[in-house]
Amino acid sequence: MTDVAIVTEWVDLKVGDSVMSAYVARPAEPGDYPGVVVGHEIYGLHATARAAADRLASLGVVAVMPDLFHRVAPRAELELHVDRDRGLELLRTLTRPEVVDDISAALDELRRRGAVSLNMVGFSAGGHVAYYAATQLPLAVTVAFYPGWLTNTDIPLSTPEPTVEATPGITGRVTLFFGGEDPLIDAEAREELESALSANNIQHEIVVYDAAPHGFLFPGRDWYRPEVAEDSWTRLADLLRG
Repeated sequence: MTDVAIVTEWVDLKVGDSVMSAYVARPAEPGDYPGVVVGHEIYGLHATARAAADRLASLGVVAVMPDLFHRVAPRAELELHVDRDRGLELLRTLTRPEVVDDISAALDELRRRGAVSLNMVGFSAGGHVAYYAATQLPLAVTVAFYPGWLTNTDIPLSTPEPTVEATPGITGRVTLFFGGEDPLIDAEAREELESALSANNIQHEIVVYDAAPHGFLFPGRDWYRPEVAEDSWTRLADLLRG
């Protein structure tokens, strides 16, 4: 994959009796491309999340980012820091069955567009969604950047048992990226994930950047770490290259 010209659009996807918006970024030229569902952070369809989908598309993939908050706050774009409490409130409205329905609808859209493989990339809370989706749906590659709450029951998505306990359902490859200075995900949690993935013979890698904080990937933020971000993007491109 090399950087390619892209086009973007909004589409409406049917989910049960409701309609869910999704942001789509794809290569401008027709071709056989991998498909990637993108899981956004608690800030919804924020510009940085759309930029990440755009960059994925520039690698030569079709990226579909579903609006996970569509049932209670359609097309929400929350302001960083300022709206964190609101974002956490929205996160706590997500349930496991609804998330599976949403990701399934996005996968159907990728199938409709002829994606040659079905994958998911998620960021923070969206990383949690990606991990859980991998336990329920046929994802070839799942990549989660600093996914929280996987080893506890602090949000509805990690109940009735911690999401890590659903690990045996994963059938594809998993890569997790963490910052070693992330106060939200400590070494004990990372070790628990490593143990669960290894015990279930799942092809996986856990990448820890020792000096990086939570949220190191996106530019324009105090916690952005350019060298770490670029290394992780290179690894991500290699994974999607297959």
